[in-house]
Amino acid sequence: MPIYLVFLSVVAIWSTTPLAIQWSTLGSSFNFGVASRMLIGLIICLLLLVIRKQKLTSSPIAISNYIYAGLGIFITMSLVYYSSQTVPSGIISVVFGLTPIITGVFALLLLKESFFQFHKIAGLLLGLGGLVVIFGHTFTMDSALILGLLAVTFAMAFQSFISVKLKQVNAHISALETTTGALIVSVPLFILSWLLTEGVIPEISFKAAFSIGYLAVFGSVIGFMSYYYLIRHVSVRVVGIVPLLTPVFALLLGATLNYETLTATQLSGIILVLIGLGYYEYGGKKLWIKK
Repeated sequence: MPIYLVFLSVVAIWSTTPLAIQWSTLGSSFNFGVASRMLIGLIICLLLLVIRKQKLTSSPIAISNYIYAGLGIFITMSLVYYSSQTVPSGIISVVFGLTPIITGVFALLLLKESFFQFHKIAGLLLGLGGLVVIFGHTFTMDSALILGLLAVTFAMAFQSFISVKLKQVNAHISALETTTGALIVSVPLFILSWLLTEGVIPEISFKAAFSIGYLAVFGSVIGFMSYYYLIRHVSVRVVGIVPLLTPVFALLLGATLNYETLTATQLSGIILVLIGLGYYEYGGKKLWIKK
């Protein structure tokens, strides 16, 4: 597949995932929504392994990779689904747009990678300033919204931590193996969480069922594998464009399809986050291509 189509597919999937998560919980609990999504995703991954006649790598380093990735999926997605009950889908996408910056902080702590450059520190401060503005506005509202925003912020930070841990583990296995192994670890945890909270299969609407199916196929399988394919075949600078574009499209989709509204204060915070992310990614780089 051409690289530009893979790039566009990642942007499209990441842009629609927050809204699809909200729709997937309509008429049911968030625990059932995420458990059913991940179970379907696991079945698809296992079928792909059978079709490709491929086996999971079972070395100790691979198993460590699966455990870290699985815990990352379970904790991150549980918190995101919880927050989707109160936090607009567009704001969820904006918070996750800060992932590259927070990943850089964890890379400094765990991998001793360089971080103390002016554009990186300035981008971090601008992004955090945007979150403070959004939080400050939220504190004037109900406690459920505050908890939701705290949950999605922690989910973003934990995902950043896990991505650095996976790099530290450095298991040389395919994206399909990583996805399958992570789901093997996380799916029993999702099912257990659902059983402990309600354990009842609800009557869900067509929109919710369609959203669960969409998230299972595109969010849990195609999106993840496409992102890893993109990392392998294009520069980091190109990959860094993805979290810049997805919050914009997610905000537009939330406003158009889900009738979400944003205050001037929230918009100013969102703009600060996007400026901070853009400066972090490109503030110290030349944007033209050398001949």
